[in-house]
Amino acid sequence: MNRWTGFVVIAACSVALVACGDDAGAPATTTNPLSPITYTLTISDGGNLLRLRPGDEVVPRLPLTGSGDAGWVLTGAPNPAVLGGGDDLRFFPSEVDEGGVAYHEFSFIAVGPGTTSVTLSHGLQQFTFTVQVTERD
Repeated sequence: MNRWTGFVVIAACSVALVACGDDAGAPATTTNPLSPITYTLTISDGGNLLRLRPGDEVVPRLPLTGSGDAGWVLTGAPNPAVLGGGDDLRFFPSEVDEGGVAYHEFSFIAVGPGTTSVTLSHGLQQFTFTVQVTERD
């Protein structure tokens, strides 16, 4: 019985040493709160106000009707001192017989403090969102 007690003590010490050891190889569990954030918007997010910091990205992902769809058009550009870009980022027509959803993406980057709105149009349909950019803390 004494032999088992010694084994248990050695095992417990080994576990304690591993738990207290150097964790330099352990992955970080926290993220940098100052890292830019990408916000992906869908058609249901129209009319919303987003609060951003400089460097944050807004990516509206808007639906298309199919492979022959001409896509969305930027009809209400933002104030470029607040929100830059507006680049036509991706155009994904649905793949025939693959059940893919067709969509169109744009990319906007928060540049400086202020409030501005963006309007994208698709025929008679419009998608508008507003951003308020504040300085980083």
